[in-house]
Amino acid sequence: MVNLRLTIITLVIFLSISLPSNAQTLRIAVSANFAKPVERLAQIFSKSTPIKPQITVASTGVLYQQIRHGAPFDLFFAADIRRPQLLEEQGLVFDEYRKTYAIGQIALWSATSKTEIQLEDLRQYKGRIAIAGPHIAPYGLAAKEALISSNLWSKYDDQLIVGNNINQTYQQIFTGAVKFGFISYSQLLDSKVGNGVLIDQTLHHSLEQQMVVLKNAENIDIAAKFFEFVLSKHAQEFLATQGYLAAITVPKITNESTTKASDSSPTKEG
Repeated sequence: MVNLRLTIITLVIFLSISLPSNAQTLRIAVSANFAKPVERLAQIFSKSTPIKPQITVASTGVLYQQIRHGAPFDLFFAADIRRPQLLEEQGLVFDEYRKTYAIGQIALWSATSKTEIQLEDLRQYKGRIAIAGPHIAPYGLAAKEALISSNLWSKYDDQLIVGNNINQTYQQIFTGAVKFGFISYSQLLDSKVGNGVLIDQTLHHSLEQQMVVLKNAENIDIAAKFFEFVLSKHAQEFLATQGYLAAITVPKITNESTTKASDSSPTKEG
């Protein structure tokens, strides 16, 4: 009888340890550049509000299409303002829950270079370079614009290794498939090899990144809380350590201003 009681007590203790807590699942769709930062933010947030983040990573364009066709996400962290605005216009976003959460930055990186590099190095370089697809990845579009502004696009237009997103581009450079490529500044700060340089933001459009809470969210309350947390001073200060500029430095977006920005872009995204 004593052994039976001990067995039952042991089983109860085991189950209490093994069973999940009251954490709620939070389904996050995130642009590839922001994958690691959002994972780290979720870890910080979960200390006060238990959540089980389910993070899906892809390019902004791919995630936008998935959401349009009913993909079950609670939050979407895009790398631009265009797709969140389109989702709002299509009635898929809760009112007041489309906000800029960060300003991204791009960098030129070489995983094999043992010395400092700069954008001007590409004038003499004769190999291929890697960027994310400009039509689906805002960071790829920014890289294209930087090359255009530097009068380098015509040299590399037919010598590009194009990734589906910025993470794929990172891997292409990391594995040595190409010597140079454009990644996010956040990825550069995380990298342990090679050398890179931050690209002057005047060479490309502002990488203003927005997030939205989607109307098909299963956990609306927790999604809204995480949304507000990302905009908090604490979270914004953390993002500054991750290679992003604060969202609060950006003026309020209007339809007129976004139209002008789109019209002034060197290319139109598909």
